[in-house]
Amino acid sequence: MNVFYGAAIQGLRDKSERVELNQFLINCIKENGFNVSTEHTSGKTYEEVMKKMEEAIGKMPEGDLNRRVFVRDKMIEAIEGDVCACVFEVSVPSLGTGVEIAHAYLRPRMGLPVVPVLALYEKGYWPNKLSSMIRGISPDVAPHFVLKEYVDSDEARTILLDFLDSLK
Repeated sequence: MNVFYGAAIQGLRDKSERVELNQFLINCIKENGFNVSTEHTSGKTYEEVMKKMEEAIGKMPEGDLNRRVFVRDKMIEAIEGDVCACVFEVSVPSLGTGVEIAHAYLRPRMGLPVVPVLALYEKGYWPNKLSSMIRGISPDVAPHFVLKEYVDSDEARTILLDFLDSLK
């Protein structure tokens, strides 16, 4: 069973800023018997991110624009493809992660099966708090979308494990 994991990588001051947390959450998913579509959010450098991405989605095309379109298309294909759930770490604002979340929770509008979506937010991490575009996804619009705040990685793990148990 495949789980899509997404988190900010471009909006960080330093690519390694959230790598340990992303790798920790990815490992939790894998240790519970699930496959993770791509682990690129656990890359510490641009080169490592690209290597992990190529392992998951294939060789990158030449040219900056071609590469960006390819990555965008492949990420959306993964979210709209054969996944049983999507997990997003949303403590750092990210336009790309926002697009991924929209594709995940709007799957039913596209005629795709509903999948549970978990968004994890570390309370107090970002000085301007969580975006209304995420916080405003209400249960009446997307009952399969759950936003959970956590205070440390242990609490994030507990939330994630409860979510994964509900998939089995």
